[in-house]
Amino acid sequence: MTYDDRRNEPADRDDTRVVERQTYVERERPAAEPYPVPAQQPAGSQVNVNSGDGGYAEPAGPGPLAYVRRILSLLFGILAIMLGLRILLVLFVANESNNIVEFVYNVTEPFVAPFRGIFSFDQVTPGGGSVFDVAAVVALIGWLLIYLLLMAILRLGDRDRVNVA
Repeated sequence: MTYDDRRNEPADRDDTRVVERQTYVERERPAAEPYPVPAQQPAGSQVNVNSGDGGYAEPAGPGPLAYVRRILSLLFGILAIMLGLRILLVLFVANESNNIVEFVYNVTEPFVAPFRGIFSFDQVTPGGGSVFDVAAVVALIGWLLIYLLLMAILRLGDRDRVNVA
């Protein structure tokens, strides 16, 4: 009996249908063969680096300074968000007596202070009471450059060491 045949029959008929069960079995994939270790060449011999031999590749894992870079990225990310929030709060004339605004100002002031006085003006007042804090923008850029410099220095320690014969 097909599905179309059941539509024409009365609904009170109680018969059973046979349903086939399909079973799927997942098998483990065979492990890939590791690359063979290349034979050591005698010192002074020439090696063609463009040969078809794939060479041996170790699986790359995190280097010894990877966790330091992660923590540094987290801290500088929080600092960048706080400085950006400070710029917006000053620009939109936030109420300084509010606890959140006061917290943001107090936390970011030590990071903005070294960059005050770089230019002859630290703030621009376009009108309407709002103020554009140039020192905070310069501090954001300055701390970003310091972050990039520190990350580049930390990446030097994670480079692969190659023995040159």
